[in-house]
Amino acid sequence: MPGRRWSHYLVVAAGYLFGAVALRAGLPAQIPPKWTMGPVTFWLGAPMVAFLLPTFIVSTDLLLRRLYTRDPEDVRRSSHDHLGAYDAIMLRVGCFVLGVHALVLLRLVGLLDGRAWASRVVPLMLGYTIIAVGNLLPKTRPNLALGIRTRRTLADRTLWIRIHRSTGYLLVTVGAILILSAIALRRPIGPLMILLAGPAAIVVVPLMMWRSKGGLT
Repeated sequence: MPGRRWSHYLVVAAGYLFGAVALRAGLPAQIPPKWTMGPVTFWLGAPMVAFLLPTFIVSTDLLLRRLYTRDPEDVRRSSHDHLGAYDAIMLRVGCFVLGVHALVLLRLVGLLDGRAWASRVVPLMLGYTIIAVGNLLPKTRPNLALGIRTRRTLADRTLWIRIHRSTGYLLVTVGAILILSAIALRRPIGPLMILLAGPAAIVVVPLMMWRSKGGLT
């Protein structure tokens, strides 16, 4: 677990470093929003673009980790392996956000101009992240931060494990579809598969829960 936490710190540090380098390299100066005070206008967009996503990684991790270690009783008694599953999931989500952050900065400083492959990178990263989360989701236990949290799944450890094992398989399938579509399909069809895979998962998960003896109640 300590190794995973150090990896979190490195991801966040890399995000802030990328932002500082991009500011130094020359992000566009007039990025909204702006604040006008008399004759002087302060453009706030550049520092927000440079540092907002790393800050999002930090704040989200702090909030969800605090929730994860609260009730129900099963989590308070859980082993380091269960908390390690949370850390592993958040590390992969943080790496995805860091990748998006880097791509946004590269685009704004003009280093991705004319590179057709750039539009495929985000779907590829997202597909890999979804697959990784799908593999880790069955290792979680009832908690208030991650997973499908209903009264029944939070109260029934066996149901939680069964639902999240099935959901893990679904996420791996969705992630694989995103990766294959980003590689094989022509632009912009490949990246737009995100818009199809997401709603499909939203529809299928509740159906799986209805089949699991009233999991939505």
